[in-house]
Amino acid sequence: MPRWSTVTTLGIAIAPPKKVAAAYLDPLHCIAQNRIIDDMTNEAETTTVSAEQCWECRRRRLVCDGVQPVCKKCRTTGIVCPGYADKKPLTWLAPGQVISRPRRRKANGTPSNQILKRTTQTTDTRTHSQESGDSGRYFHKVLAQLGVQELRPESCDIIEAMMYYNAHMFPDLKAHQFGPSNFVFPLENFQRVPLSVLHTLVSITISHRILQASEGDPKSTVVKRIRPRLYHHRGIAIRAINELVGKKETRSGQASIVSVYAFLFAMLQQSMTPSWRTHVDGFMILMEPWGPTSALARNYEEMRPSLMGLLISSVLANTTSPAHHQFHMDNKEETFKIADEFYTETYYPAISMPPSLFLEVITTNRLRSEGSSTEITTSALATLERIEAFSPDKWAASHESLQDDWLITAQVFQATVALFCILSLQSTGALPRSAQTELARARHARQLFALLEKGMATPRMMKRLTWPLIVAGVEAERASREVQKYIIAGLRKMAIDQGITPPLVAGRLLERFWSAGKTRWDDCFDDAYALVL
Repeated sequence: MPRWSTVTTLGIAIAPPKKVAAAYLDPLHCIAQNRIIDDMTNEAETTTVSAEQCWECRRRRLVCDGVQPVCKKCRTTGIVCPGYADKKPLTWLAPGQVISRPRRRKANGTPSNQILKRTTQTTDTRTHSQESGDSGRYFHKVLAQLGVQELRPESCDIIEAMMYYNAHMFPDLKAHQFGPSNFVFPLENFQRVPLSVLHTLVSITISHRILQASEGDPKSTVVKRIRPRLYHHRGIAIRAINELVGKKETRSGQASIVSVYAFLFAMLQQSMTPSWRTHVDGFMILMEPWGPTSALARNYEEMRPSLMGLLISSVLANTTSPAHHQFHMDNKEETFKIADEFYTETYYPAISMPPSLFLEVITTNRLRSEGSSTEITTSALATLERIEAFSPDKWAASHESLQDDWLITAQVFQATVALFCILSLQSTGALPRSAQTELARARHARQLFALLEKGMATPRMMKRLTWPLIVAGVEAERASREVQKYIIAGLRKMAIDQGITPPLVAGRLLERFWSAGKTRWDDCFDDAYALVL
């Protein structure tokens, strides 16, 4: 069995056997406190202000702000700042492009070799234009419509993405952890990262920056110059993945698995129309030659973080998918065993749910998929009883530090899991709408809404409230419009804060659900959505 590449991506990591440079770009934890790299001029320890003019501002005849090492005007316009060196830096030009031409001599005084050289250059340019064809002309036409004359060299975007993550995303991510995680690494080296993964990582940082700069408005013109880079690097990644998957000898190899895995979660965090099952089903087909995922998780420690990250995401995706359309990495019994064996509240930064409650979510999903019967109703009532018997105080006291944060976390997730259990199982008929369950529903709803307000004011806790807000949103169909607006505002705040689209998708689903006047859990989630990654 080959060992996987030393690559960590997207919060669902291909964990290395030893420490290497890697990226954690999880959809819920690429968080940067509503700031973008363009505004990072207030960090005294890394930024100085000079009276000098950078070479780009001199060229454009602008008043430079003198911020070093990179001038703010260059950052704002998406230009690589050439700096303040004594000598003018060299400028890379596209093939055939010139910045100046010698004065032409009169025709009768032009040497024959000059005429020949100029004719050759003209011929080469014409040939290059003909070879580019309609697609090239269309591409440049689109760029012109977007207000972009040229895309920067790819190396510039790669370096900037690395700097953006290390200076903007990673510090905030690290500061808001509850404990050590296999998923949080700074970016240091790209030498061993497959081309497809590398450009996927670049697209993730650009997408994060776009969402924060536009404040969640997809029609914003603020990021007009940045958006083409996202599609450019995403296209490179797609072509590289197609090449790997298209060859039999590399289809199920390490590079293909890592590349598809990374792209799967990148697309889910960037798209307003996520196709969870389409992507994950394709990934699992590539995984078939590797054997059962439960066996891989047990036998190969370096692969375990990746597989557990996928398992945790899939469990939460099943909660927001139809009861008959759920995804399982393995059979239901093995899924429960693997979660019971390896899941901890600090394992995956996207969610810090107490382990016993996480197992009850798995059980509830299983009961949803089995329909309704007397036996299932008995199991459903027993599940709700176990959830209510959970003690947040006792669980928080078992942690040596951050006990106040752990207590809020435990209380929020107990109320959320209980409410999810009632709402989803009532939707399938597994749980009756009796006076007892309705009282329990109202009690847990009141507690959850009260805790959400408290949790949203706690930075460390706020990062983990996406799923609780979604569950509260389904319950809010019977609440006032004011409460509904609070839920939507909270989800939008998370989307901007985290630089991802799933909270915005969740908000649209809830708005549609409320306006339709429906009440069942499965009426809200009519397709397979992965909204917590």
